[in-house]
Amino acid sequence: MKRLLLTACLSLLALAPAGCTSQDKGPKADAPSTDAAKDEASPGAAEDAGEAPAAPALPAGEALLAECVAASGGEQAIARFESVHAKGKIDTGKQKLRGESELWWRKGGEFYVEQEIEGVGKSRAGYDGEVMWTEDPITGLRRLEGEEAASYLQSAMMFPAHQWREHFSAAVTKGKKTLEDGGEIWEVELQSADGPELTLGLDVETKLIRTMKTDQVTSMGTMPVEITVEDYGEVEGYKFAMTKRSSITGLLELEEKTTEFAANVELDPGIFAFPATRELVPADPSAQPPVEAPAPTPEKP
Repeated sequence: MKRLLLTACLSLLALAPAGCTSQDKGPKADAPSTDAAKDEASPGAAEDAGEAPAAPALPAGEALLAECVAASGGEQAIARFESVHAKGKIDTGKQKLRGESELWWRKGGEFYVEQEIEGVGKSRAGYDGEVMWTEDPITGLRRLEGEEAASYLQSAMMFPAHQWREHFSAAVTKGKKTLEDGGEIWEVELQSADGPELTLGLDVETKLIRTMKTDQVTSMGTMPVEITVEDYGEVEGYKFAMTKRSSITGLLELEEKTTEFAANVELDPGIFAFPATRELVPADPSAQPPVEAPAPTPEKP
């Protein structure tokens, strides 16, 4: 059972082009308006009400995300990317499992990613603009639906600080946090009615993404996932995460290093599509047909 869980966790972490520690979930709320924030932070307003001055208002989530896009290279740089082909190495450290990954992405959000882990096997996932699907050694080939599909698509954004409105309805600044290395981040929670929240940790100084965390929805239940970016590299004028450490709390941690990253390459559009020639396994395990035992071999006369 432990090996099955490990295999499932490996597939989850390695198949998400961008992934996400669980956070306490409070009620969803709309981001405060700029005018409301000013009123709350106004010392004069507090004095008129006979109260102590309010704490300074937090910067708006949308503004912090816009700063991240600008620091990464800007919207004009993003617009130049029609496609991406990347390769990488995977290392689980304590589990002593290593492997390789490969990603194909096309403007519009279509992607195909596969990974091969020594002793575990091959896993892959794809999205052609309509169907989100995965295949791994544990659950086989599956078409994802509902919250599970939304969860994977949220984690697969190539430019999360720029694309967030495609999958989320609000960006709410939760506060400032100090990391173990002494660096500070603004935590911005992206809220969605279709999938889990995704929290981006934006470096206070560089404005770049340092952390991403969410509760990833899977066929085995919800798993708290966290990604920490350790290194950036620039491609075509835009900074991408080239080394990152992903973890499922208490279960698994792996390091992913991008070894090749090519932009605007020619891609086969069929690579993203659901493999129609393979047997479809329902997303709901209870809907899967029963496994029939093979017919007994007739005895020899």
